[in-house]
Amino acid sequence: MGRGFAMAWPAESAAPAWIWVVPLLGYLLGGVLPAEYLVRWRRGASPRELGDEPGTAGTWRQAGPAAGLAVFAFDFAKGLLPVALVDHLAGEGWWLVAAAAAPVAGHNWPLQRCLRPGGRGLASAIGATVYLAPGALIPALLAGCVVALWRRRTPWVGIVGFPLGLVFMLAGRLPGWRVLAAMAAMVTVGLRYLQWTRQRGRWI
Repeated sequence: MGRGFAMAWPAESAAPAWIWVVPLLGYLLGGVLPAEYLVRWRRGASPRELGDEPGTAGTWRQAGPAAGLAVFAFDFAKGLLPVALVDHLAGEGWWLVAAAAAPVAGHNWPLQRCLRPGGRGLASAIGATVYLAPGALIPALLAGCVVALWRRRTPWVGIVGFPLGLVFMLAGRLPGWRVLAAMAAMVTVGLRYLQWTRQRGRWI
């Protein structure tokens, strides 16, 4: 069992100093919330003004499936792109970890909103983690989708999918930097979810 879950931990790659600009830009990109614009365009009010969240599920409820899917695609891409760019330009290291967490943090606590809570970051974290380990995360997140459909609550996608995906990553002995980067995105979602539950006064 111990050998099966051992991580390969390669040395940190050499990278130019400017590579840290990518996570910073990823954070700013994460703060762009298309749900705010689409829902306001369709309903004349923001998701929060309608008592909902500025993410995929809230947009689906307030503006319809097409708008919800468009928001998911945008949020997924803004999580994936910084990770893919850093991975291509600099390889594995702390910059990869930062690039995975930054767009999720930007979505959750946007600078444009003076760090007030934004969305919950699920779609952006899915984008980052699916890029890092598609073979582990896709089946895990599909399992989370099944539970979410059964329970009729979107957060179950991450509650089930992320821990299960992490188990699959460890079992597959993926490189340690990729595991750590995926964990950073997952933890950033978890912190926002804990904040959200405290605000709502209920767990889910």
